[in-house]
Amino acid sequence: MQIHLCKKSLDRLVGGPAAVTSVLRDREHSPVVKDCLNRCERCELGGMIAIADGMPMAAATLDAFLSDLDALAADDA
Repeated sequence: MQIHLCKKSLDRLVGGPAAVTSVLRDREHSPVVKDCLNRCERCELGGMIAIADGMPMAAATLDAFLSDLDALAADDA
């Protein structure tokens, strides 16, 4: 699954973009880090901002995001 990630939201996380993209690649996803996903209102609230296979996603933590992503991937299977 291709996942577009907001660089600003990744910069807030421990480990930054490299750690998150590594985790996603380990789960066989294709992460793409973008400077902006045009979801600024949600981004300013903190947490992770992404678009996974065209679906906007947001989560307060990386673990919550990965859980939501797993659920989305299971729905697609």
